[in-house]
Amino acid sequence: MSSPTWIELAPHHKIGLVVDNPVLLAGGVIGYGEAVHRGLDLSRLGGVVVGPITRQSQRGRLPPRLAETVGGFVLETGGQNRGVSAAVKKFARLWPRLGCPVIAQIADTQPEDARVTAARLQDTEALAGLELSLPRDATPEQLRSLVQAVRRGSDLPLWVKLPLDRAAELAPAAAEAGADGLVIGQPPRGAALGWEPGGGGQLVEGNVHGPLAFAAMLRALTRVAALALPLVLIACGGIHTEAQARQALAAGAVALQVDSAAWVEPELPLRLAQALARPGEAGGA
Repeated sequence: MSSPTWIELAPHHKIGLVVDNPVLLAGGVIGYGEAVHRGLDLSRLGGVVVGPITRQSQRGRLPPRLAETVGGFVLETGGQNRGVSAAVKKFARLWPRLGCPVIAQIADTQPEDARVTAARLQDTEALAGLELSLPRDATPEQLRSLVQAVRRGSDLPLWVKLPLDRAAELAPAAAEAGADGLVIGQPPRGAALGWEPGGGGQLVEGNVHGPLAFAAMLRALTRVAALALPLVLIACGGIHTEAQARQALAAGAVALQVDSAAWVEPELPLRLAQALARPGEAGGA
């Protein structure tokens, strides 16, 4: 049996964030750790992102939240979450049992809120790092303020998850502010008509998930990789096949996060993890 290949996802951090497989689960896929699909052995993955988490609880968007479209679906939760205190109290006990590194996603939009959330998470057992999900309209200055605020609250390794359409614009500011890695990134936005049981429908505007999101992610990833910043890159968006996973790694990513594909096909992350442990070529999508 060959020895495991260790992957460092925060190489410039004093603690580091080491995983033994490049396949991770993105924020929202398993909630706070309570929504793991039966039979999914997380110990065979590189890690999981739990959350999103904010300082205060958020109720989220009223239904309908989901609308199917060709090649995927549109989802808008409105940032629903329980707030950091409730999340830690109710779910943090699950994190040491997941069997892999756990990263908590912070989604606060104000620096002081982000600092408080990071500080509350700092002393939580089993957290290997934090991921800051940026507001889509964040300026480089706001990005720096948020990263610095999280740094004041916690000394855990920190990734910044960038909006796809602005990833290359914002990536240098994240590097300057002291991020340890970049997640490329937040899904593109779109709209679809959500049909209701009684007939008729309502337009749902939100995040676009599914295979069609891969092309937008790969475009953003290659543009950020061309900047040659001293940060690891993690691909996230539309990855549904081994070929897509290998393309993302060939384009400059060190690891990847599987998002909505894990809801549609729960066995996919493990299959990708097994496939990427073998040599292969980045073929067609």
